[in-house]
Amino acid sequence: MKKQKKPDVAKLLGITDDLMFQNVMKDPVNCRMFLHEVLPDLDIQGLTVRTQERIAFNKEEKFSVLDVLIKDSQGRRYDIEMQVAPQKDLDKRARYYMYKMMEDGFLHQGEEYGELTAVYVIFILPFDPKGKGLKRYTFTYSAREDTSVELNDESEIIYLNSKGKKGSVSQGLEDFYSLMEGKNTTNSEFIKRIKKTMDNYRKTEEWSEHVMNTEQIKEMALEEGRREATASAISKTVKMLKRMNKNNEQILQELSQDYSDDFSDGELEEFLK
Repeated sequence: MKKQKKPDVAKLLGITDDLMFQNVMKDPVNCRMFLHEVLPDLDIQGLTVRTQERIAFNKEEKFSVLDVLIKDSQGRRYDIEMQVAPQKDLDKRARYYMYKMMEDGFLHQGEEYGELTAVYVIFILPFDPKGKGLKRYTFTYSAREDTSVELNDESEIIYLNSKGKKGSVSQGLEDFYSLMEGKNTTNSEFIKRIKKTMDNYRKTEEWSEHVMNTEQIKEMALEEGRREATASAISKTVKMLKRMNKNNEQILQELSQDYSDDFSDGELEEFLK
């Protein structure tokens, strides 16, 4: 059988990789362009961007680490999270992030409630968090009795679903989704800048080390998976040989012939217990 070629990890790691995503988004211009695609009605200028920002205001409370925390010239705050795998309690996690950013933007004495600035929590997801097939889910507070009546606190939780087929998003977001999925994109200024940032980062020593570490982790996972499969096969073999009335010495001899490259004699003896 022809040996399968190992995938090139450096090419497989794209915008959904944590380190790549943070390095793309720590550029304020990239951030502003991305936010414009998500929130086109806002005039977003003068950004300060922090990545892997730890938020906690006292020792007792649970701290959070935000992927990308942004503040604009009007004091509005944005959290952008790349979440590649489904996790339970995603909605409550988003709410917690929102409240922590709200707490960070508290009012000072003499300020009016109207001066509270908006907070936006944006999760970028290569999976559908609600199973409705929407390209985008935007959540605001509304009256249960009449959903057209909204609570005007100007804050939103947004789930961007790259697997979505329903609804519409901007061409820039369509391109970003295609980039996440490894598909072709248009040649817009937004996506060209994202790709250029990615290409430049791929030339750095930090990226090379990251790729090497990722390759090692993948190799370890593959090896562990292979050992688990082999262990399962050994257990089945032991049961079969016992049904054939083989004694432990005979079974161990059989196992040593077939599996000594993967397991020591002591490990093989454990299968007999």
